Amino acid sequence: MATSDPTPEPRNLPVEPQNGVQVNSGEHAVQPRTPKEAKAPREIPESKEKLPVTKLGRIWTATVLGIIVLILLIIFIAQNQDQVTLRYFAYEGQVNLGLALFIAAIGGALVVAIAGVARVIQLRATAKKKRKASKG
Repeated sequence: MATSDPTPEPRNLPVEPQNGVQVNSGEHAVQPRTPKEAKAPREIPESKEKLPVTKLGRIWTATVLGIIVLILLIIFIAQNQDQVTLRYFAYEGQVNLGLALFIAAIGGALVVAIAGVARVIQLRATAKKKRKASKG
């Protein structure tokens, strides 16, 4: 059975002269290697299936990540059920270690959120003043 392979055999390949001198002649000659040319960046065709990023998509992603973090926190609290004594000024009480750390983390997040809200209010007030000044 004959195949129609268009690939030429090595002995039938043309030999290119280098600097005017014929190199690699003969049946088992090796072709000179040329430095690889810089490849052009491969263009990625835009797929019709690729959907644009939307606010709803970002909210959905944030919700999924929040649920994962919540699950990890529940596991953390469940594994740290040792009772610890907490003292705060004149107050003293027994609480689970996991719950105490969770409450501390929520307290820290609230402090950061309050500082962030204050900064946003400050920036909005500054922007409002600049808009009024540019109109008047």
